Amino acid sequence: MFFQHTLKSKELRKVIANVRECLFTASAKLADRDYKVAVYKYNDEYFILNDSRIFEKLEGLSEYFQGDESQLLSYIEGALEENLYHLVKENYICLDLSILAHMEEANNVKIRYYEFIDI
Repeated sequence: MFFQHTLKSKELRKVIANVRECLFTASAKLADRDYKVAVYKYNDEYFILNDSRIFEKLEGLSEYFQGDESQLLSYIEGALEENLYHLVKENYICLDLSILAHMEEANNVKIRYYEFIDI
């Protein structure tokens, strides 16, 4: 099962340090481009997912507070199997979130957080 939340950057930094598996997306309108990223955390590894299908799927789930994790995990697994990701360090993720925290008001930063829970 997954639960979806909308969080601020500072809140997300605190949350992801304490979960085993999650997915989050961040988007913002910047002066020269649109910023859009999807990050999957599994244990202590962070994967930046470069698969547009994930964003398309998440758009369809944006109105749901919770759902079946298979709705998301199959897309995440597909991106990993097709090597559509970059493995990054936690410090890099925290740096990006810190930068986004400073830009949240002016650039309409949106963060969606999906936590996977075994029930």
